[in-house]
Amino acid sequence: MKFNFAVCDDNQSHLNEIRDTICKLSDNHDVEVFTHKTADDLLEFMEDKKSKEYSLPDFVLIDIEMPDINGIELAKQIKDMYPEVCLVLVTSYIEYAVKGYEAKADRYLLKPIKIEDIETLVEDFMREQNKVKKIIVKDKEQEHLISIRDILYISAEDKYTIIYTENNRYFDYKSLKDYEEILGDYGFYRIHRKHLINMYHHKSLRKGFVTLGGDVELPLSRRKENQYREQLLRTLGRDLL
Repeated sequence: MKFNFAVCDDNQSHLNEIRDTICKLSDNHDVEVFTHKTADDLLEFMEDKKSKEYSLPDFVLIDIEMPDINGIELAKQIKDMYPEVCLVLVTSYIEYAVKGYEAKADRYLLKPIKIEDIETLVEDFMREQNKVKKIIVKDKEQEHLISIRDILYISAEDKYTIIYTENNRYFDYKSLKDYEEILGDYGFYRIHRKHLINMYHHKSLRKGFVTLGGDVELPLSRRKENQYREQLLRTLGRDLL
């Protein structure tokens, strides 16, 4: 298979190292790497690809520490404009990764990047392409097809479970435990007996509470706090561990 990568890093030495590491994939795949030293260069490259109806890169790797624009802000722009690309934030500091959830990055990689990191990234990408991306929710009146990635959280309420997205909510009869089993491989974690959240929407964490996108704040079980932190990094930055 052929994979295209775009890499943005203002440090030329790091840029070369990342490019050379990715090129080692050529033993098993056809690989092309486009390198960029500035945010403007990357944005112009992406816009040009889109306007000429060329294939966008499969993977966009962005260094978090960029001088002209914060790497997280650049990543947000890229993901908003081109949600189909696999967005990877790159950092030399593990603590920076936790700050980047709002960019909706698909992965975090810790410098120096190893060929094993890139191989895992590609393997996971191929696996994700084969996964079911939507679920069917049935209420009394009709069936709804919902994108898993759009789900913020699922709440247990009396006889129902309620599935919340940014713009809607859906009632269902399946239990929260059922959804925990169905969505466990998709980045969902049960933070409380009544709440199952999508960790890809994690925004911030304070003692006893998790904030998701849309400023939704939910209680976090005290006994699960450390485990949640570990699972959060394992899910959104598994290569950092």
